[in-house]
Amino acid sequence: MRDAALHPSGAVCAYLRTVSRPSSSKKRSILPAFFPLLVSVMVLVPASAHPQCLDFAPPFKPLWHLEFCTQYEQFGCCDQKMDNVIAERYWDIIDQLDTRGEDLCEDLLKEVLCQECSPYAAHLFDAEDPYTPVRELPGLCSGFCSEFHGRCGHVVKYLTENRLLQDTSQRDASTFCSLVDLQDQDYCYPNVLQSSSLNSNLGRVAEDPRGCLQLCLTEVANNLRNPVLMLHSGDGTHRMFIAEQVGFVWVYLRDGSRLETPFLDLSGEVMTTGWLGDERGFLGMAFHPKYSENGRFFIYYSILVDSKLEEVRVSEMKASEHDVNVADPNSERYAERCLAVEEFLKRK
Repeated sequence: MRDAALHPSGAVCAYLRTVSRPSSSKKRSILPAFFPLLVSVMVLVPASAHPQCLDFAPPFKPLWHLEFCTQYEQFGCCDQKMDNVIAERYWDIIDQLDTRGEDLCEDLLKEVLCQECSPYAAHLFDAEDPYTPVRELPGLCSGFCSEFHGRCGHVVKYLTENRLLQDTSQRDASTFCSLVDLQDQDYCYPNVLQSSSLNSNLGRVAEDPRGCLQLCLTEVANNLRNPVLMLHSGDGTHRMFIAEQVGFVWVYLRDGSRLETPFLDLSGEVMTTGWLGDERGFLGMAFHPKYSENGRFFIYYSILVDSKLEEVRVSEMKASEHDVNVADPNSERYAERCLAVEEFLKRK
């Protein structure tokens, strides 16, 4: 999510943010939840459809022309680099086949490989749940799958190392297709291309009569207790840090999974109550601009002094020198009451 602004109507609008290989035998060319945390992204399709790529990012229009998976060059999940990777893989497989096998399968093989560029790649490869493995083959509708099995069953061994898929590709089509089928038939290939409700507005921003942009929400975390912030450290690791009001800060990896050990546990220090809507607790966190070099970050939270005096504590801490995913519990430095917070933050 690159930027966010307040729409004149009051709605919060969030704005989001590419081949072939020559050989001596073939002419080819290469071109240069308790409380789930949600983030909003620009609606690129109606609310009933949720286009998403395998990296959990939204689809986009490539900056450069796609030479191989050209059907997705206006809107999809591949940039030119990924398009070249898919093309290389295609030609590597074709080179393994005799002329008859190549003639039988080359068009279907290309269609299957290019589904990674589809704006619905996450659906086709069942990648939306970070706790289940991504499919090695996209979900294929029964009719297309039967044709693919009859013409391309001999190439499955080049597409996947999954022994079950390899073995069933040599058996009857129904057995093989039961493994690559999708439960939601609207999203299997090629049905996903034929649904007007899914494709009519791809890549377009929808605006209702009142001038509000439609937004869709993507769940990035769940089973959290009053999450109060989500931020990244700017260190190039693509980790997200999510803090709970009760005093925990959790690390979420790029694939959406959460580390079992919290980055920070101040639950014994933070003052919280059971009152609904109480704003006391862990209140904020910020990483030093040079966090990747010095590991420093700043926090502030509610505390109870001598069991009766409520205060807000501002502290500096550092990440552990032994584990970047854990804060050093002994590194906390409090801001003295008589010291201006600005001066405290400037201290080295």
